[in-house]
Amino acid sequence: MLKILSVKEIGIDLLSNKQSIRNFPKLVSFPFAELYRDIVTQIKTVEISSECILFDSVEAYNETKEFSNPDYWSENTKERIENFWFFAQNGQGDYWLFDAKQKVYFYDHNQEKMCTQNFTDLGLNFEKWLQFAYLNKQLDEIYETEGEISEELKAEYKQRLEEISGLLLEKHPFEI
Repeated sequence: MLKILSVKEIGIDLLSNKQSIRNFPKLVSFPFAELYRDIVTQIKTVEISSECILFDSVEAYNETKEFSNPDYWSENTKERIENFWFFAQNGQGDYWLFDAKQKVYFYDHNQEKMCTQNFTDLGLNFEKWLQFAYLNKQLDEIYETEGEISEELKAEYKQRLEEISGLLLEKHPFEI
């Protein structure tokens, strides 16, 4: 019943309502994955699922810029915000970000200060994050239709999480 969509299928869906291209400011030198740049420069911010709201290029830039304020970061941390890019969030104020090597992290806003120790590595890159987002979208649609998620469907969902990333299943930040 639940299907892990290909990146091609996801791209077609996301770009079905293409907007005019809005590139990142020239001063941004972050090493974006080509797929990420191609998608977010052509879309408006979109809620893919209840846990995955993908920012367009302008909003991603603004969110990342906002978190460059040292007040957000732990005093004794040596990490620098320039090493991270905030590209999405969920509806509860938690963020999805990636580093310069394209590794995706989850940041729970209930953490006191930002530091990499508070970033959860779920074994994802942007492509796998998109697959995760669209898997959640399917689960959301079933819940909206049926009003509940059966134990059988929960088991299938966990199996699909495992297929996307073993770490995702192990450290999944949301109740299943």
